[in-house]
Amino acid sequence: MVTIFVAAILAAIALPSFRTTLQKHRLRVSADSLQAAVQYARTEGVLRATYVSLCASADGATCSGAATYETGWLVYVHPVATTKASDVYTATASAGMQILRTTPALNGVSARAVDGAVVTFGQQGQLEAVASRTNIAQPMAFVLCALDASASSLGANTTRIPGSRLGVSRYGGLAFTKLASTDTCTP
Repeated sequence: MVTIFVAAILAAIALPSFRTTLQKHRLRVSADSLQAAVQYARTEGVLRATYVSLCASADGATCSGAATYETGWLVYVHPVATTKASDVYTATASAGMQILRTTPALNGVSARAVDGAVVTFGQQGQLEAVASRTNIAQPMAFVLCALDASASSLGANTTRIPGSRLGVSRYGGLAFTKLASTDTCTP
């Protein structure tokens, strides 16, 4: 009976630490996956000499038009056109667009973008301009945070489990940073 009691006490002490470790791991894997998708879209734009886009997707086939990337995302290529003016950025991957990669919903992590617009990279790896993005130095950003025990849709940035921010410059460069303890989980 004493052995069971001691084992229960040790489990009660170890369980919160294990949960924290698990949440940190989920957050890191999700951040790495999103960073890889952004880099993949940029690289494919250069290699294919066309426009390649990344967008939030709940079904793996169409863009949701939302800024919530925890539902998953997809990377797709635009059809090759003779002029830039004939390229049309749409929120639906169809009519000659080819889906290159899909990512399913994240587990235990919230991932938010600056806006719900499609993130498009051009032939030189540059981020294509969107009128709603006014920050010229870093027009696109994603913030990822671990979901707290209340399981709200927006994660929590804590000193124990700090959130991550992935910024994309207008030239396509990536900057990955941890959130400060006072930052919120919105970009």
